[in-house]
Amino acid sequence: MRILITGGAGFIGSLIAQAYLDRGDHVVIVDSLVTGTASQVPVGATLIEQDIRDPDLVRTVTEHGPFDVISHHAALKDVRKALLDPRADADVNILGMINVLRAAAEGGAGRLVFASSAAVYGDAKVFPTPEDVECIPISPYGISKMTGELYGRYFALNRSLPVIALRYGTVYGTFTPEASEAGVITIFTRRLLAGDVPVIYGDGLQTRDFVNVEDIVRANILVGDAPMHAPWAVYNVSTGVETNVNDLAGTLISLSGANCSPRHEGAKAGEVRRNVQDASRLRKAVGWAPEIQIGQGLSAVVEATRHGSRG
Repeated sequence: MRILITGGAGFIGSLIAQAYLDRGDHVVIVDSLVTGTASQVPVGATLIEQDIRDPDLVRTVTEHGPFDVISHHAALKDVRKALLDPRADADVNILGMINVLRAAAEGGAGRLVFASSAAVYGDAKVFPTPEDVECIPISPYGISKMTGELYGRYFALNRSLPVIALRYGTVYGTFTPEASEAGVITIFTRRLLAGDVPVIYGDGLQTRDFVNVEDIVRANILVGDAPMHAPWAVYNVSTGVETNVNDLAGTLISLSGANCSPRHEGAKAGEVRRNVQDASRLRKAVGWAPEIQIGQGLSAVVEATRHGSRG
């Protein structure tokens, strides 16, 4: 298969690229290297340094394609920066998405897989949250992902481009970027191993559905391979398990061998109180289920951070 991955020099995209390369697929990566790094690009992948907003992206996709799958992971993910100034977030995550969709449609891609987010749900009322509830995002990041989904659906239904949106839970793994939502795991781990105290904002009872990046990679491969029975599909990629921040800190303190208690400071704006999703639709469609439990995943994070390896 021929695969193009936008954002393939980043945390999730580079691991998806490696998974495709491991099974012998041809992989092209488009990345601006603003947040990603060339050192994360797997050996064997072709790197094109290009912004997804570049009008010449259509030419890039046409010249290097056609692609069986375009995996769109390029995005700005810093929720707190977007709260202060949503313009950059909208520029990359919405206008960039439209440009990628246009390039995929004109380049004859077999399908586009869009990395969306559970942030589209905002303060949901149903838990675990299924895909068919009303989406009312409360952050600029969530708004940009929801808008990306709407444009994806439009291209799927009107431009003959099959599109799959994957609504990720809170994705973590070894060396998760600190600016991401799951970056709290990286921040806590680094502080604890350095002998510092982790800081929890608010009462620590806010919950997240932490899903390991290895499970995210498997979901991407499965939906890229499976037959599509409709031009548009949306799936949660999550564990269905809530973990609050106090428990998260407690587990990391135990795993790191630290002897301390977290420090609490004022809550931050723009954060949902509860976040846990129902991934049964994805399980029924392609047989996916999470394989890495939170304790196992956090242990790997601590050990990799301790020894300075990506894992």
